[in-house]
Amino acid sequence: MAEEQTDWLVCGARRCRAQRVNEILEAKEADRRAELQRRRVRLRRLLEEEHESLQREMDQRLVDFRRREHEERLAEVAALREQEEIERANHVHLADEMRRRQQCHQYREVYSREVQRYINETRHQEIALRNQMRELYGVNTPPGKKV
Repeated sequence: MAEEQTDWLVCGARRCRAQRVNEILEAKEADRRAELQRRRVRLRRLLEEEHESLQREMDQRLVDFRRREHEERLAEVAALREQEEIERANHVHLADEMRRRQQCHQYREVYSREVQRYINETRHQEIALRNQMRELYGVNTPPGKKV
């Protein structure tokens, strides 16, 4: 019986040692799992932070791109308006020039008509004056001219 008791004690000691080894292994495995979990959490947090920073950067790039696009469109619109204003000013200038030319043409026509009318009205007086001057001063009529 002592041998059985010794076997039982040895077996119990083995069991106790095996249980302690298992407990130690389980504790080490739990520590390893906890460390892996901490690493996963830390990596996930790093990835999330990187994702957030990349997302912020992309958002900022998008905002900058839209702002540049808007500024370019505004510049194009301003250039078009300026071009339209220049064209309008040119049209106004051309219209003014055409009006001025028309007025000059009308003035010349009216002036020419009036001068011609005046010449026609005073022609007989001019002829009479010339004849009177010839008579007074004795100038002969040029050859081939009728009096």
